[in-house]
Amino acid sequence: MTTRIPLIALVIFLLALPTAPRADDASKAAGIKVEVTGMRSDNGKLGCSLFNGPEGFPRDGSKVFRHAWAPIKNGRGECFFSGLPAGDYAVTVFHDENANGKFDMNWMGMPLEGYGFSNNIKPRFKAPDFDECKFHYEGTATKEIQIEMIYR
Repeated sequence: MTTRIPLIALVIFLLALPTAPRADDASKAAGIKVEVTGMRSDNGKLGCSLFNGPEGFPRDGSKVFRHAWAPIKNGRGECFFSGLPAGDYAVTVFHDENANGKFDMNWMGMPLEGYGFSNNIKPRFKAPDFDECKFHYEGTATKEIQIEMIYR
């Protein structure tokens, strides 16, 4: 009889623990949804990098706040970043067409794969800075960002 009391207490304790969110609950979570269009093929994967400040933007991978990979279908892809605090962010994306996990450039540093920036900044002679690409995220609802892929 004395072993039943600890067992009952354990069961009550376990039932009181919060459960992990279900898959359909995760889709309702607040975050930043990056929708990318204009990819010239469905080969490879889409890489999305989220920066939370100007340091290292847009090229220094060690300064990326979050990174995500996404499949490509019909020239489109989506990345989702959840669990983010409110603040200013900027996004860079690239089409890793050969699926080697890196953004390929020629010997002069010119892109060989598609790329893009939040606010759909279309750079001419140099990469944009953080302030050109930044947007504010309130932290309470999903913020949708649309980016059109650029190819040179």
